[in-house]
Amino acid sequence: MEFLNKKTGIAALLLLFTVSISAQVAPSQIFAESYRYESSGDYEKAIGELNSLNGYDYHKSLRLGWLYYLSKNYETSKKYYRQAVKVEPQAVEALLGLCYPLEAQRNSDELEKVYKQILTLDKMNSKVNYALGNIYYYRKDFQQAELYFDKVQHMYPFDYYSTLMCGWTKYFLGKKNEAKRLFNNVLIISPADQSAKDGLNLLK
Repeated sequence: MEFLNKKTGIAALLLLFTVSISAQVAPSQIFAESYRYESSGDYEKAIGELNSLNGYDYHKSLRLGWLYYLSKNYETSKKYYRQAVKVEPQAVEALLGLCYPLEAQRNSDELEKVYKQILTLDKMNSKVNYALGNIYYYRKDFQQAELYFDKVQHMYPFDYYSTLMCGWTKYFLGKKNEAKRLFNNVLIISPADQSAKDGLNLLK
């Protein structure tokens, strides 16, 4: 009887050891499985893999923000991106991630705040300066739009989008010579561009 108890005890210890080993899945494996499910479009399983992970709060939150965005669950996506920002307040990538669900919801007021927060960390970020310029342009606040488009233009004089938007902004501000120069530059970058041609026709 004592022998049987010993055998039972050893078997139980071996079972516990096996369960313990199987539970210790490397975080890289969990992320790898999550990426695999994402690539096949199974976002629910990709999310489920990450939910089994303890620790790695920033990386996990950032990734969940992205996966919920892909799932079109924008409120939950925002929640996880904000968690990532809370864990790493200096992380520009987390704030840029937060812009995805906000853009999908067309929440320009909240986007404006997040863009400005990004610029406190990365003031020369061309994507964000351009995006802020667009927000003000479509609000017809051309003076504010000019500030941001000009910044991108000075960094990237051969960039098509900022050159064109800068040209139209100057046009609406009545800065005809600058608008003409910029529209002509657009036609150097994209010789068939109709928008630049329309702008030049209005300036005749």
